[in-house]
Amino acid sequence: MAQKRGLVRRISRDGWAMVVTERDDACSNCESAQFCHSLADCSRMETRVLNRANAGLGDRVIISLNSSSVLKSALILYILPTVGLLLGAIGGSGLYKHLGIGETGAAILFGFAGLILGFTIAGLISKRQTANSRLTPVITRIIKPTEGNRLSQIQAGLRHK
Repeated sequence: MAQKRGLVRRISRDGWAMVVTERDDACSNCESAQFCHSLADCSRMETRVLNRANAGLGDRVIISLNSSSVLKSALILYILPTVGLLLGAIGGSGLYKHLGIGETGAAILFGFAGLILGFTIAGLISKRQTANSRLTPVITRIIKPTEGNRLSQIQAGLRHK
């Protein structure tokens, strides 16, 4: 499970919180990028997370994201469209005589259709996983003030604004 330390900046009544964290290089490839947006200096990031630990404003917290769900989603996103493209191209090559067009044209046409179908299926699966909160970052625990020395730098940076 991927974990990150952060500082609770806002709390909403619907069980969500906005948490400021240090930006990692891996953030650009994260499945949960839709929940995040960069702050002014780009070294910090504000993320919308589920507040299951009932953290309060200003609390230092641990945010967790299920790594296996992220890996499965990445595989689905990359593999399904590729398989659709290949199967479509192979199917088009086999059906070109019945369609009255050239083999290459049929392979391209069916390959493109398979690619679109693969992306559509991957998108539907991704929406279902997001709706089930499998790809949603969650506050799993509140950190004691003596833990997490890097977070004091985040908090100090927020005070200057």
